Formats: sequence, structure tokens, C-alpha cells
Amino acid sequence: MRTIAFALMLAGSMAFAQKASAEMADGVVEAPAETTKVLGPLRADARFTVDTDILLAYVNLGVNADLGIIKLGPGVLAVGAGLDFGFCGTVCLVIGGLLNGSYGIRNFFPQARVSYHLELPAKSGNALQKIDVYGVVFAGLVVSSMGFSGQFQGVAVSASSTGVGPGIGLGAGGSYFFTERVFVGAEATAKYASGTYRDVVTVTPPNSNVDFRWREEYSGWSLSGVSLRLFLGFRI
Repeated sequence: MRTIAFALMLAGSMAFAQKASAEMADGVVEAPAETTKVLGPLRADARFTVDTDILLAYVNLGVNADLGIIKLGPGVLAVGAGLDFGFCGTVCLVIGGLLNGSYGIRNFFPQARVSYHLELPAKSGNALQKIDVYGVVFAGLVVSSMGFSGQFQGVAVSASSTGVGPGIGLGAGGSYFFTERVFVGAEATAKYASGTYRDVVTVTPPNSNVDFRWREEYSGWSLSGVSLRLFLGFRI
């Protein structure tokens, strides 16, 4: 009799333990993933960029955006586009002043971008949870122009050069989110861009309506090099 009672008590205890375990499992809430603030699929990052030196010798301003497409391995693949506008700053002002005229260089670089945003583990509350790191490749066409105008002993002289060439590069960047959507960061890139100018020189003698022009002169230009641009951005 005691054996039967003991068996019934053991069976009841096991059933109660199983029921309690099931109820506790139903009530468990998984902890959120502890990772960096990677760009997710169908999310976009828009940036306003600047690249210059302390003397403002050459200034490069730009806008670009990346759209997350698909999660691939330990990160997210994104595609995007951008536009860089570069111009000669203080150096051209000095040259223009020395030549008693105006002198300028301008470059436009519309480009397509492909980037890969890496998802990294980060402890809850760690500053790493506020960053997004990525690698990027980009390519497009660069439109470059250079111009000068001035007067020398009554003779008006102007020269203009225009050229189009390929631009391609790669780099890496990082963003730090100081709010949920707004971030700052930097992007280091290595770029190859070169082409040929078509030069036009115009000379107008004093008190004359006749221009003398030379159009079939050519010279090469290059914007290749390594640069570091800073940016302010917004996640959409």
C-alpha cells in the first residue's frame, strides 16, 4: 500500500514539474540581439560630406546615400549613389591675384556605390552598439574644368580647359550614432581618376572686336589619390 502511494506521489510531482517548466518557458522573453548599429535591409543612410585641409587649398563637398538590400553573411549588402563637387580654394585665389585675374578649378563626380555593412557583436550599453562600419567601392565619370581670365597691358586673355574621364575607387568608413537616427563619421578612400583636357585660349587685342583662339591643344589631368572625408548623416 505504501509503495502504491509513493508511486502516485512521484507521478504527481513529475507532472507538476513538467507543467511549471512549460509555463516558465512560455513566459520567457528572448533578450535583444547585442550587435552594432548595422544598416538593415530596406533602410537608407544619407550623408553630407566634406574633404579639405586646414588651409582650404582644395575643397571637396558631396552627398551620397546607401540603401540596404539583403543580409549576406555577417553583414548587409547595400547599393547607392553619390555626387562630389570639388573646387580650388585659397591656392586659386592666390594664383589669380598674382596673375591679376581670376583662376579656378572645378570637378564633378557623379558615382554609383556598392557597400557592405558589417554586423559585429557588442555588449549591451557598450559604445560599439552605436557604430556602423562598412567597406565601399564606387565608380562613375569625372567632369573636370579649369579656367583663367585676365588683362595684360590692355590685352584680354582667357583660357578654359574641360575634360571627362573615368573615376573608380574603394574605401572604408564608420558612423557613430549620437541619436537614434543622426550620426557623424569618416570615410577613407583611394581613388583613380584621370583624363585629357581640351584647351581653348582666347586673346582679344585692345579696341578690337576680333578674337584669336587656339582650340586644338590638349593636356592631361588627374584627381587620383587618397583622401579622408568627414560626414554628417541621417538614417531613414
